[in-house]
Amino acid sequence: MERFQDENKWLGNFYNEIFVKCPKCESRAIVKSIPKKNCECGKCITMTFECKHCFCKMDEPIYQYVAYGKEYCNNCFEKFEYKSQLLKEKPLMYKTKCPNCNFQEEWKTKAYRVRKESKQDDGLVKECWYNLPLWFQKEVGDNIFWAYNQDHIDYLERYIQADLRERNSKVNYSSSLVARLPQFVKVAKNREKLLKILRKWKE
Repeated sequence: MERFQDENKWLGNFYNEIFVKCPKCESRAIVKSIPKKNCECGKCITMTFECKHCFCKMDEPIYQYVAYGKEYCNNCFEKFEYKSQLLKEKPLMYKTKCPNCNFQEEWKTKAYRVRKESKQDDGLVKECWYNLPLWFQKEVGDNIFWAYNQDHIDYLERYIQADLRERNSKVNYSSSLVARLPQFVKVAKNREKLLKILRKWKE
């Protein structure tokens, strides 16, 4: 009988490297943690992206901007609100039309940033720094089974193949990775199917 005891690992334990699909060449690439530059405590990290196939690199997420504001039209003097489409650069000024009289003028604007959305593989699971689809993911019925890296795969494999799954009484069990796994991963009827996927990922 195979046993698995919860080691109280959570998803953050596997953030050191996350395998993703490159947005340029669609090969396997990696988002990985590195020490943050100019950090005084020496503990801060940042996440970088690198593809060894097309040599694409990113040191920080790509952001887009939305201009917004409330103004009084200088033609009809009615107050109106505006909000732009996504912009590539942070705007200082924004030209818009009054919705009441269509008078067009340029305003000194406010703006907020949003992380650029990946345009590929809609509906798939993505990592949260560069919004890139994970390399290890597979549809299982109406669900998506996924993993970040080989260590994550090994941990999931040990849990799924275990006949006896034990909680760790010394920690808050509800906060652990295995406690938060979706039900389709925990049920016995999916065991062989999921193990087959994991073993394929390990090849």
